[in-house]
Amino acid sequence: MTEEDAVLPSADLGLLPGIAAEDHGGVTLCADTPWISACRSPETVGDFAAVVADYADRLWGAGVRPGAVVALVKSNHFDIQAIQCAVARIGALPALLSVTMEPADLVYCLKELQRPYLLIDTDGAAVLRPWQGQWGEVAARVLALTPEAAVAGAVELGESAPHRITRRSGSDRTLITHSSGTTGKPKLLVHTVDSLYAHVAPQIGVVQSLGSAGISAKCLSFVHVRMSSGLLTVLNTGLPFLGITSPDLPSVREALLRYRPEALEAQPNMFLRWEALARETPSPFSTVERYISSFDAIHPRTLRTLLEASDRPDPTFIQAYGQTETGPVTILMTTRSDLHERGRLNSRDVGTAFPGMEIRVVDDAGSPLPAGAPGHIEVRTPARAESMIGRAPLPGRETWWPMGDIGALGADGHVELLDRHVDQVLGVPSTLRAEDVLLDELPELAEVVIVSVEGTVTAVAATTDGKPVDEGRWQQARDAAELPRNTRVEYRPWDDFPLTGTMKVRRHRLLPHGAPG
Repeated sequence: MTEEDAVLPSADLGLLPGIAAEDHGGVTLCADTPWISACRSPETVGDFAAVVADYADRLWGAGVRPGAVVALVKSNHFDIQAIQCAVARIGALPALLSVTMEPADLVYCLKELQRPYLLIDTDGAAVLRPWQGQWGEVAARVLALTPEAAVAGAVELGESAPHRITRRSGSDRTLITHSSGTTGKPKLLVHTVDSLYAHVAPQIGVVQSLGSAGISAKCLSFVHVRMSSGLLTVLNTGLPFLGITSPDLPSVREALLRYRPEALEAQPNMFLRWEALARETPSPFSTVERYISSFDAIHPRTLRTLLEASDRPDPTFIQAYGQTETGPVTILMTTRSDLHERGRLNSRDVGTAFPGMEIRVVDDAGSPLPAGAPGHIEVRTPARAESMIGRAPLPGRETWWPMGDIGALGADGHVELLDRHVDQVLGVPSTLRAEDVLLDELPELAEVVIVSVEGTVTAVAATTDGKPVDEGRWQQARDAAELPRNTRVEYRPWDDFPLTGTMKVRRHRLLPHGAPG
């Protein structure tokens, strides 16, 4: 697919559900759990469009009008995407905030939005309850999605009134999402119709080239821009869709065995935690033809485990590299045959650029580096967000954008991702590669993260059985990962790892405690 061949969505977030209902209204579009705040639990594209229209009527009845900002703070469910479409449909601007965000950061984001309408469910109300006395300062009005969420100061989103549709195009703002906050406070990013469409165009191209007809399931943070672009892709192509609400193993097992998806997308650390499912009989992943992952490079052990769990002839793992600010930038497809033919893959290879995307690697002074030389990754893409709320204006999209990552660009155009710039550890060429090797060498590791503590390289690790790794085997794995011999290891429960809403480890908050192993 060339840049000229790219297919754009046929309409914006607010209008596309209705258009899709006319084109393929009977196609499956559902979640694995009930839609508590909706008028019904959709099973098809037509149902989804009806739910969007009902939400729009209720928002209009609550006084929301074109130009207003509506901040959504609720439990993770696919209904977030329907509410987002309803807000856009009436000309307001949806701001999707993760309920898993630290409460202080959540209030910070609300203040940055300058008194938006605040839409909450019971989970959102619980998280924000300590700041209930400040609601009048941070929100123009607090709307409760259900009666249970209508705590003091909140008005239930119940009364309906026929809404007026607002059409957006081009440079109009259409969505606010936020970065993961892995390295600090989340950044609020404004996406225009054009920039969001540029997120979607390569995804539509991939779907059309693969000719998929089975259900595509996603277990993601539904407030992430990745899910918004995914929804536009699904509605535009008529791809059957399932939203999986929880990454917990029992929920995922039940959803996969019930719906038998052909494609499955999740965040990398979700896939890591699902390795145990892949060893079950029957395998919940037996029908999966394509796995999809973005946000971070996938651990090779996880990639192998999931591909081997499929009963399809030659399943594929599709990886994308990008960030909230840019959308997907590169793509890499790996099949089970590739694993058998090539053996151990380069775990840091995140593929080549999508059509219309440009990538370079530069030194500290901003000068381009030769092929294979590590440096700072920069990109140019029409998908880059239009602005950041509360921050200085962003440079034009013709300007090279720093990804904040260290990597190398091969002569073949493949990008090798080595480290997040702020996460580099002195004496370790690539903490990410070292972690991949440790996970390969030590199957009992559930997670491991390399950090620097007072100048000492430290591996913070979780094991599947909660027991420390045998010292001799640890030393062998440490040497294979090319870590310093004085590297310390500290064990902690997997659930103690501080995570973002997209399950990235907050490395800067991963401070070891207790005695090293």
